[in-house]
Amino acid sequence: MTDRIKIKSIAPSFARTEPPSPPQKKRSFPWTIVLVLLVVAGAFVAFRYVPTQLTYQSETANSTASSSESPTNSEVSDVDQVLPYRDIELQRAQESAKAILAEFAELQDQVEAEQLGLRNHRQTYDEIIDAANQADASFARREYDQAISEYQDATTQLSKYVFEHETAFEEAFEKGYIALVDRDLNVARDQLRQAQEIKPDDASLGLALARLEKLPQVNSLIRESERAKYRSDFEQAELLLLNAQEIDPETQGIDEALREIRRIQQDADFRSVLTRAYTALGENRLHDARRGFESALRMRPGDSGATTGLNEATNRLGNMTIGELKEAAERYERYGDLRSAMGVYSEALEIDNNLQFALDGYERTQTTIRILGTLERILADPDSLSSNEEFESAQQTLKDAREHEAINASYSSKVDKLEKLIEVASRPLQIVLVSDNEMEVRLATIGDLGPFERKELTLRPGRYLLTGSGNGCRDVRKTIVVAEGMEPISIVCIEPI
Repeated sequence: MTDRIKIKSIAPSFARTEPPSPPQKKRSFPWTIVLVLLVVAGAFVAFRYVPTQLTYQSETANSTASSSESPTNSEVSDVDQVLPYRDIELQRAQESAKAILAEFAELQDQVEAEQLGLRNHRQTYDEIIDAANQADASFARREYDQAISEYQDATTQLSKYVFEHETAFEEAFEKGYIALVDRDLNVARDQLRQAQEIKPDDASLGLALARLEKLPQVNSLIRESERAKYRSDFEQAELLLLNAQEIDPETQGIDEALREIRRIQQDADFRSVLTRAYTALGENRLHDARRGFESALRMRPGDSGATTGLNEATNRLGNMTIGELKEAAERYERYGDLRSAMGVYSEALEIDNNLQFALDGYERTQTTIRILGTLERILADPDSLSSNEEFESAQQTLKDAREHEAINASYSSKVDKLEKLIEVASRPLQIVLVSDNEMEVRLATIGDLGPFERKELTLRPGRYLLTGSGNGCRDVRKTIVVAEGMEPISIVCIEPI
């Protein structure tokens, strides 16, 4: 921030509506004007209270003596004519000066409040103030016309100064702001800094400069988003744009760019689904093709390409023989597409509900889906085998999988993993619990353990919930996973109440 300058004295005191700031330059007090006013006042008093008969004395021998002690009619008339005239002249000069100086003072306040152009044009401004002070001096010498002219010239110069710098500021700020909106860093920086030199404390300029500081990072994120979009990494492209918008929410074009990315992604997804559907149709995988075309139409209802493909797949399916349906269903089973296999078996049963291959295939596929679902759930959470119920369910699932030919044929690796998990879970491990002999401790699936200082337990590997409660203490809850080589587990009051 630039230091505020002290306002210079620029006019006689009568022209001010507020107490003046301490002047930078010494200015003379208008003693001459005060003296004139005193003389006028004295003459007025003398004229009013001199006895009227003095004016009308006869021309006697003592008239000469009398005339030496009091003013003649001619002299009184001169005072009456000259001094009141000067009084009126001074009053008019004061009023003219006030009108001009009010405009000057308003302009001066604007310049100094905004520091308008003072960083680089201080000398020009000081010269204008000097001109106004020179008008003060002319006024003090009763050169009223000269003073008024000089005041007017100074005001004209100051008005021109304000206009030129306001215009320069507006032009630089407008160019800089347009460049900022366009994310043109170099032009925005150059123009906004020019504006700052002219009007450093402008509020709107301050906001623009704050955005300018963020622009390099915003531009970088937007460029990275464009690169991600071109390599079809739409998720990353969208994330980068959202980061840029968070840094500067006023950045224009981000919402449009986000919509464009989502549109491109939807187009790419649609084309991918449609391509896979036509590939399946070409390979005579009619059910895959039909599902693909149906998915494409959900994404883009009424699309002619998807509609044509769906009609072709449906017509071919309607014309398939029983043998072709059997072949298709068994092929889906071998490839692990169990839902498609069940669909084909269902279509065969719609033709003839007594077809044995379809009855057997539907039941077999349904059983495969059930066993495989349970097997995959256990493999995803092996620590659940600490529960007796889950352990028994896993043992039954392993037995069913070994006995099910379709599972053994296509998913033997998953069955082997389940067998190893059950083997590990069937070997109990020893753990140590320590407490403060005050907490009531409970181990889920096992029961209450009571208060103790140290307790050894033998548990099957897996996940357990350990809780403790006691007077004056918030309940403690811990989830522990029993594994080989565990350190002792502490359960004590950690949050008194």
